[in-house]
Amino acid sequence: MATHGQGVLGALIRTQSNTSLHRPPSVVWNRATPDDEEHGPRRLSQDGDIEDFRRSDERRLSAMLNGPQMRSQRLIGNSNPRYRWERYWKTKDELRAMKKPIRQYYERTNSLIQQYVYIDRLLDSSLPHDLLNEYTNTTSSGMGMVEVPPTICEEGDAAIHANGNSPAKKLKRTPRELYRLSNEQTPLLDGDSDAENGGPKADIPAVEDDMVESGDRIVRIAIYVNLAANAVLLAGKIVVILLTSSLSVLASLVDAALDFLSTAIVWTTTRMIERQDQYQYPVGRRRLEPVGVLVFSVVMVTAFVQVALECLNRLNSDDHQLVELGIPALVIMLGTVFVKALCWLWCRLVKNSSVQALAQDAMTDIVFNVFSIIFPLIGFYMKLWWLDALGGLLLSLYVIFNWAGTSASHIRNLTGAAATADERNVLLYLTMRFAKTIKQIQGLQAYHSGDKLNVEVDIVLDENMSLRDSHDLGESLQYVLESVPIVDRAFVHQDYAGWNLPTHMEQQGS
Repeated sequence: MATHGQGVLGALIRTQSNTSLHRPPSVVWNRATPDDEEHGPRRLSQDGDIEDFRRSDERRLSAMLNGPQMRSQRLIGNSNPRYRWERYWKTKDELRAMKKPIRQYYERTNSLIQQYVYIDRLLDSSLPHDLLNEYTNTTSSGMGMVEVPPTICEEGDAAIHANGNSPAKKLKRTPRELYRLSNEQTPLLDGDSDAENGGPKADIPAVEDDMVESGDRIVRIAIYVNLAANAVLLAGKIVVILLTSSLSVLASLVDAALDFLSTAIVWTTTRMIERQDQYQYPVGRRRLEPVGVLVFSVVMVTAFVQVALECLNRLNSDDHQLVELGIPALVIMLGTVFVKALCWLWCRLVKNSSVQALAQDAMTDIVFNVFSIIFPLIGFYMKLWWLDALGGLLLSLYVIFNWAGTSASHIRNLTGAAATADERNVLLYLTMRFAKTIKQIQGLQAYHSGDKLNVEVDIVLDENMSLRDSHDLGESLQYVLESVPIVDRAFVHQDYAGWNLPTHMEQQGS
């Protein structure tokens, strides 16, 4: 009997092992094909063919490792929660037990926590991965050459169809679509068990107010209805002012005339914003809206200064005649309050920022018209001749101070004022949480360009990261930043080192 390892089987194994290890590389036997049955096995290749096989395996492995799912996991990573926000949340009962200054501080903290929780939900969903993976359908995979169309057109459809390929279905990259995608695997706002138990609820201000786009039919109907209502009410108040000499009613008439003007301005700016001209207005005409509000606020302040001067003249005059509102005038004024109440109830249901502004204006008009009725009525029945003029003066001063603040705010925004600390913190937290491959945030600038913000972010990536990965990552971050309702445009600058020269020329001397 042969000892262990010295038998026929052991010798056969050793022989086959030596043959496989020392077989000349120039001989490789291929699997037989039906055409080779008559001629026997086919001797395939030399050293070059082995190298081709090795490169083919490497390409297949690279394609697998750089596939959409693996690539997004490599660049963005999995869920990366940083904080347990519920530990810092204060319930309503806890807030009520605090003194006012401390309560205001924790109310601000609660608002920030709600926004941070919303960003956590957003970035832990499939949305960032979907944005990054979308580039897979539009770029070369590294295994072939980029196809350049024979003719490059500026129009999107012509460029897409130039090479005969049908366009791939893409995500609609608008704030409403990015924040409220119907095919999200991880719901953003569902399942708020913490909120049901008194914990923080995911919330971003102005998200609900922008659920309806400005070009939608319901927005145009709301503007048309308010325009028609203001025209009718203006005609009615003209009749009232002809029936009575009340200065409170005069202030209400001026307010109605300017309401009609404001609705006309909103309608005009909305129509002009919808007409896009990429040559004369490359980034659109969104700044027309704050400019229109600024012009209207100046007209509003000027008009009510004249009303206030008329009220002062009445108070200083020797005319002490009581002002009486007759039944027709009273009916018209009460009808004005009723119509404005209907407009407010309907407009508040349309989740659009412009329509919500109309709803707020309608609510202000309700209060304004109620006091326009109360002052002359009380003055007539209590025999106080000066109460009507005083009421008109108080209403005028209220409008002047209110719209003066509005105009100052729009001037500040149009001149490039910085974002608030809370707004900057939210944008900084979003950038920090976006991807694990972001090594450092060099800087974040957020400043107004009209009502919304321009955001400039400088991030540091690995210097060995490919151009394709750094481009797709930076542009995905840009779209997520622009999906925040307070942001108009975002600019992401990728760097490979923690130091950098000034980003813009004018910063050289600063």
